[in-house]
Amino acid sequence: MDRYDMEDVVVAPPAECTSQIKEWRLKREAGTLDRSDIIDFLKRESPKYFDYQTSGTDTDTNAITLKCMFKESLAKEEIIDVVVEFMLGDNPSSALEKLRLEGNTATVCGKVFKNGEPTYSCRECGVDPTCVLCVNCFKRSAHRFHKYKMSTSGGGGCCDCGDDEAWKKDHYCELHLANRKNPLESKILTDAVLERVEICFGAILAFCVSYLEIEPNASLQCLDGDVEGDADAAQYCTVLYNDESHTFDQVIQTLTKIAKCRPKDAMEIVAAIDREGRAVVKCDTFEECNRLKESIENQMILPTALLSTARNNQSLRTSVLHIGAVACQQFALQLLGWFQEFLVRHYLFRKTFSELVQRKQEAFCIRHILEYDVKLWKTARTCWHRLLISGMLMEYDNKMVLAQEFSRRYATIVEDFISDDHDHAFSIVSLSVQLFTVPSIAHHLIAHEGIFDKLLHTFYHVAIEKFIRNKTLHFSKNIASLTFFKRANYILYDLRYLLSLKPEMLSNDLRNGFLEGCRALMRVLNVMQGMESITRQTGQHMDYEPEWECAFNLHIKLATTISQVIEWASGDVKLLRKLYKMTMRALVSNSFIVGGERIVQPKKVAGHLANCLVYDVSVQPVSIHLPLSRFYAGIYLHLGAHDLTYDELQTETDALSIKLTPREIIEPVLCTQAMIAQVAAGMWRRNGYTLLHQLYFYRNVRCRVEMLDRDIACLQIGASLMESNEFLIHVLNKFNMIPWLQETHWSMLSDNEMNDEILREASIFDEFLELLIVIIGERWMPGVSMVTEEDRLRKEIIQLLCIKSYSHSELSRALPDGNSGNNDIIFEDVINTVAVFKKPVGADSKGVYELKEHLLVEFNMYFYHYTKEDKSKAEEQQRERRKAKKQLVCCPPPMLPQLTPAFTSMANILQCPVFLNICILVMNRALNTHSRSFTESHLQKVLHLLGFAIQEELSEHYSFLSFYERSQKYGILEKLEELARCPRLEAHYDFVLWTIERYKKLQAKQAPSDGGAGPSGSQQSAGEELPLSSEEQAREEKENRARLAAERRAQIMAQMQNAQKSFMNSNAEMFAATDTETREESASTGAMDWEDIPSEEEQGAVALKPNVACLGPDRKFYQGSDDTVKCILCFENCAISRNIPQLVSSAFVQTSRVIFTTPNLRTSQSALHMSCCGHVMHYDCWLEYFSNEEIKELRRPHRNRAALGQAANVEFHCPYCRTLSNTVLPVTALPAFSPAPTSTDSYLPLDSFVEIMSTLAIELGAMKDDEMALFPSVSNILRMSGVVVGGMAQFERSVHLIKNLPGLHGDFGEVLEFLNKALINTMQIQQSHLKDQPATALEPGSLELVPMLWDTCSYTLQALEIYLYVVQKPLKAELSMRHQSCARNLVRACARFSASELNNELPLLPSLRFQAEFSARLLDTVFNQNGTSVLEWDCFRVLVPFQFGVLNLMVPEKGHRAIVPSGSMFDFYILQTMFLAHLTKAVLCFNVDKEKAKRAAKTPNPELTQLDYVEQLPSRIRDNMVAFYRRYNIPARVLQKNKQMQLAEEDTEENQSQEQTVVIPCESHDLALLLEYVQRQMSSFLRCSCLFYRFLTDVDFPDTFPTDQLDRFDLMCQYLGLDPMLGVYFDMETVYATMMHSFASHPHIDRDVEQRCQPDARRSLQLEPCLRPLPRLKVLCDDFSDLINSVSDIFCPNNEREEMKTPTMCLICGSILCGQSYCCQPELGKVSVGACTHHAHACGAEVGIFLRIRDCQVVYLGRGKGCFIPPPYLDEYGETDMGLRRGNPLRLCQAAYSKIFLQWLGHELHEEIARLNDNTNVAAAAQWHHM
Repeated sequence: MDRYDMEDVVVAPPAECTSQIKEWRLKREAGTLDRSDIIDFLKRESPKYFDYQTSGTDTDTNAITLKCMFKESLAKEEIIDVVVEFMLGDNPSSALEKLRLEGNTATVCGKVFKNGEPTYSCRECGVDPTCVLCVNCFKRSAHRFHKYKMSTSGGGGCCDCGDDEAWKKDHYCELHLANRKNPLESKILTDAVLERVEICFGAILAFCVSYLEIEPNASLQCLDGDVEGDADAAQYCTVLYNDESHTFDQVIQTLTKIAKCRPKDAMEIVAAIDREGRAVVKCDTFEECNRLKESIENQMILPTALLSTARNNQSLRTSVLHIGAVACQQFALQLLGWFQEFLVRHYLFRKTFSELVQRKQEAFCIRHILEYDVKLWKTARTCWHRLLISGMLMEYDNKMVLAQEFSRRYATIVEDFISDDHDHAFSIVSLSVQLFTVPSIAHHLIAHEGIFDKLLHTFYHVAIEKFIRNKTLHFSKNIASLTFFKRANYILYDLRYLLSLKPEMLSNDLRNGFLEGCRALMRVLNVMQGMESITRQTGQHMDYEPEWECAFNLHIKLATTISQVIEWASGDVKLLRKLYKMTMRALVSNSFIVGGERIVQPKKVAGHLANCLVYDVSVQPVSIHLPLSRFYAGIYLHLGAHDLTYDELQTETDALSIKLTPREIIEPVLCTQAMIAQVAAGMWRRNGYTLLHQLYFYRNVRCRVEMLDRDIACLQIGASLMESNEFLIHVLNKFNMIPWLQETHWSMLSDNEMNDEILREASIFDEFLELLIVIIGERWMPGVSMVTEEDRLRKEIIQLLCIKSYSHSELSRALPDGNSGNNDIIFEDVINTVAVFKKPVGADSKGVYELKEHLLVEFNMYFYHYTKEDKSKAEEQQRERRKAKKQLVCCPPPMLPQLTPAFTSMANILQCPVFLNICILVMNRALNTHSRSFTESHLQKVLHLLGFAIQEELSEHYSFLSFYERSQKYGILEKLEELARCPRLEAHYDFVLWTIERYKKLQAKQAPSDGGAGPSGSQQSAGEELPLSSEEQAREEKENRARLAAERRAQIMAQMQNAQKSFMNSNAEMFAATDTETREESASTGAMDWEDIPSEEEQGAVALKPNVACLGPDRKFYQGSDDTVKCILCFENCAISRNIPQLVSSAFVQTSRVIFTTPNLRTSQSALHMSCCGHVMHYDCWLEYFSNEEIKELRRPHRNRAALGQAANVEFHCPYCRTLSNTVLPVTALPAFSPAPTSTDSYLPLDSFVEIMSTLAIELGAMKDDEMALFPSVSNILRMSGVVVGGMAQFERSVHLIKNLPGLHGDFGEVLEFLNKALINTMQIQQSHLKDQPATALEPGSLELVPMLWDTCSYTLQALEIYLYVVQKPLKAELSMRHQSCARNLVRACARFSASELNNELPLLPSLRFQAEFSARLLDTVFNQNGTSVLEWDCFRVLVPFQFGVLNLMVPEKGHRAIVPSGSMFDFYILQTMFLAHLTKAVLCFNVDKEKAKRAAKTPNPELTQLDYVEQLPSRIRDNMVAFYRRYNIPARVLQKNKQMQLAEEDTEENQSQEQTVVIPCESHDLALLLEYVQRQMSSFLRCSCLFYRFLTDVDFPDTFPTDQLDRFDLMCQYLGLDPMLGVYFDMETVYATMMHSFASHPHIDRDVEQRCQPDARRSLQLEPCLRPLPRLKVLCDDFSDLINSVSDIFCPNNEREEMKTPTMCLICGSILCGQSYCCQPELGKVSVGACTHHAHACGAEVGIFLRIRDCQVVYLGRGKGCFIPPPYLDEYGETDMGLRRGNPLRLCQAAYSKIFLQWLGHELHEEIARLNDNTNVAAAAQWHHM
């Protein structure tokens, strides 16, 4: 529809605009200008720029394509610019420029981040982790030299540069620092301007609010329907909105089914809906639109199995709007976007804006914007959010206003958010992070708006209230509630932001506001105390696993807040007191475990009585969630710092009649600990996995700070407040261990109860001892002992590093997050004091931290954060270290820090009678061999506890400790010495010795107090030596035992050997037989199953013979050897050469462009590459294996693979080494050669060969039209070529004619057919996806396919040569088996394939006719100058088909004879021909000036190696060289022509008759340069040829070849039988020179020279360089942040407004693509695929290497498959960071990048993808084709 465009033409826009402004100005002067005038103008104008076209296709009228556009650029000129002109006067652009120069932009940056934009935060200066900088500020700030962190924004945040409260120092970047000096007022924005600004701003806001909020159904009354035009024209639109509960596919399906869109359009509409939040799906009359709306809404979308949420069954949200309304809405969005940018321009604009939105009565007041947000769609929301950020957050006062409004409306907004389904980032709630993280605003809100209380109150009502059953929480097992629960959790994030910074001083208001919040927190904790409680299952297993994750999620979200509240309270005495009392009150009111009537029962141990609470854990409910008790413990730890004590506070609370004794405080925690002990003893097995999961998280690093750690603190509080014996009795009672301590306990049980019961009780007792160790030993907690947070962290790191060396990321993951954002820095400092960083070695390893040696003594084996696994690892490590140092092999307890006064009494446990009794009991049971209730770990733990006791007394911290005296009463030393002598306890011998040693030290300390110093002291010291001698005795005893054992072992071994020998002697014959077999086998499969190893004698013979050539007259005498191999499937030995069942080797064929340059002889974009692992099997064995694999492959689900085009080859793995394969290569031998004849005259010479070939070309060419033609007979050809009589015999010898070729096995043909099919398949798949050519089904055997196998062979060898060159391996160096077997099998398969026997009497088969035609073309090109010139050839790729495709067409008439290419004389001539062609090409392309410049650039100047050689040449040859150079060298000819033209121009004036010739200078220096250049240019060709003939002739490289440096030109020439002295080829008398002339005088070359002389002429010749440039991957930036910044502004090619979500860089060519998004899905064949897949087809022939820049990961894409691999960017710790989770600065690691490069160069990507996909058994793999 062009209706609106016509209108634009009719009305002259400028006149109207100016008249509009005049009208407004007149009204303004008259004082009648109102906001509504401007609104009317906006309303009237905006529909003119909305345009849509519908294009129905002729074939299918239903499928209508709808394109809606809003012409933004025009609308900006015609509407927005008018308004700006009205505001700022007649020349708005200059006014804005002056404003910019005044420089009054903000001092705060405030740039709003788009999704995926890079952001930077500073670890040293940021107040919290949410303080971020944008790229521009970061680059110009001091933070780039600090420890920074980068990440990508989720969209919606803004840059904090210039915000004083966000940074500790360096608040401004250079840009914003300058802005601080500027005045606030402005000369340009006068009062009159500001008045106009106010009117316009008001109009804009009113317009946007009213139009964006047209209720979907009430659209009619808002708009007058009289937009001009015919009444029944399409006036209405059906609009479809985004929601987060339906998937893309569901919506696409709806659109195609109901709205009748074409799938491609449906995709685009859905992409638009996802991007913008809504899209127009139909423009039509109201009835039509409404019908569509109803049918969409009525269609129930079937819920998918994955997303069976309640919301999912809702219909899609649609509405019908008037076209004018849609136009106004589109314009309103554009207007808001412009407005946001306009506000940034000046402070006064923002001031005006904020005054406007603060007017309560306006339709666009802040409150309205906040509350209406939920009704809008994505783009509209984002526009408003950005507007608020730019308009209100730049200045502090405005920010405060917005924060207050936001706080007052908080509950409403959050409830809307929870019922809405858009992501958090698109909701106005996400503004909280901008407001609540500003400390002063947060504190103001807590003090004056009660926000802390309000948040928790809202959370309680919205999320928790409905789950409370009798005062505790029980989450239902319904997951639908989870979505709203997850959304409600955002409230807790906001709470975290609010409390993230603790104030220095608390004002009264703030304290009161905070306490209000704490009351609400208590209310939440109160219902959490005891939530999800569990009762032990007996009898039968649980019916269903109860819901437990909700509770833990709630805990994880709240834990930070709890820690923050305790942190706030710790600094303020008043607050602490009140909070303590509040917690006490809450604990008393909570009835979990300790509530109600408390039943007490007295228990007695070791003569001490205690009244214990009765609560049986194994029968009554217990819970892991005890947040109240834990909160109490957290608060209690801070009392000591303010000299408050429990008793003092207790008397205060007594007055309030709150009674809570220590035993009641610890009771719930004790119950949980008892339950954990019982679980360890296996008593809760029937409760299923739920309980085990909960216990795992209880200890897990994410939860333990507020769970396990607080529990231990709580028990320590109990231990310090209760009498020690009483405390122990309580714990024993809870663990049900009191009966166990009776001596007679076991006699009471009957035998069958016995064993299980004993084991169970022993296990629980074990847990009891461990808990005791933890209570006494784990005091690295500020408040319990005199340590700081740093000490605590230090202890944690030491314990971790005792397990193993950790990398930086593992270590930071294993430590709990601190509440402050700066724990990174503390972490760095602490870690550097305790550990040494070992740098990474190699590309794959990470750097690790190792613990410093002297800190190993601080190791505590029973560290409470260890899992069982960690404990055993660490213990083993420690024992090994001590063993290595010749110390006692045990893990003694470390020294403990000193307890704070409040906890001092805890140390008394170590000397109380109950404790000593337990120790003695365990030791007695250990000594009593009949005792059944003893395990070794009991003893180990008791020794550990005794160690603690001794260490504590030695430290002299506590005056009341008299462990030594008391222990003497119990005779502990005697017991220890008894233990040392007890053989049953040998394992703990060293630990016992250590304990005795420490005990002696204690004794020595106590000794002086025993009496006089003199004689008794000396006695004491004498006595001290005695036990040491017993120690030594024990040592000796141990060593003796070991020696005896070793002798005994040796004796037994000797006996066994004798027995063996006698057995072999008696059964001699049998062994003789097997012996020979094994010898044979080892000969055949000796060093490697598959290497051809010539036997020793043969090698000796080789060494004596001087000639090393594999071709030509001097070729080395070669004896075919039998290779024997083993079939990897049936393990049968077989020799390759005999006529046995056909052997094959699995291979993988792929399209490749890795080393591709210009296509040649064929018009294909890519080549085929073959790789092979070299394991051999019988064809029959393989067939069986393959058919099984094929069936398996068909059964596999196809969910993760796109069917791209035709069926590809079935992929399978080599059965032996699992290498990816998709075809097989035949493994054949070359027939043995006849000995080389002596004289050269028995061969036809080279010139005859040339003649024969050109004749053959003509003869074959003549054949192609005649269907029935026979092959030209050899004798005719020889005659026509002028070969003398007797030539036939010479010919037969020259081509090495083989009579009665041993027939190949019948399967050979089948194998080749299979291989050919695989090649054709691979080619076709690649071609079918190229748009420009129609996909032709290639006829089997058609001309295109003749050279396919040969091309594959040449390409594979070239790829191998380049790979070897890059990894700097010369030819002689050991080739890997994969490369060697692949090249050998491929070359031999080609050779055998071409040696088919011809029958000359019958007409030709079509395949041979095609081959004849191909050969005719080839020979014509090479010998008769028809077709391309030598400059366009890739000589090696011509050589291979020439070698295989020509000679076999020349078989004499009679007899079974065949020609097998295997190094005959003619084969040598073929090589010589191509060598000369390459030589000619090099001479033609040589550019003397460039070469001289290159040499000059090198320092020091290398000498010319060839100069001497050139000077020694006969002058005749030298002159020939010069003549050839002058006549044919292209740069020389161009130069000559140009000079002649200049001369001709100069001469025209003087004399026209005389023609001057210009002579190009050519010194011997230049010739030497030329020869050097030629040798360099030939290197690649020669290396390829060497590889090729090495496998064709089976003659190994001579020993003169270097193995550690580059290959030498002369040696390679000798090996190939060529003359390395290049001068020879320029001798005019030889056939060489004539051939070179023939190559060089091709008409194409003359034409090219002509074209080069005219600078503007198009070049028609595609030059194939002699030496192919090495393939390289794209060079990447060194610093990753440069790379990520470079793509931050790249827009998606299909959508200008939207930045790319996942910019992805192709590492092969460097282009940036929009990866994995629905907006950029080109078609490949018939399927829509992702941009990367599409690009990979063109760029890398189906393989691609892509770097996903924002996720920092590398993707390998193959055929419909792919994998992620680590990127080549590492941080300073040598680790990658996929997904930028840690955000450390990353730098490019060359080693890692070159690893990727080599995988690509070696064609290993498909293989790597298959390997990684096999290793990761991902159930739902990614849909790679959408990449």
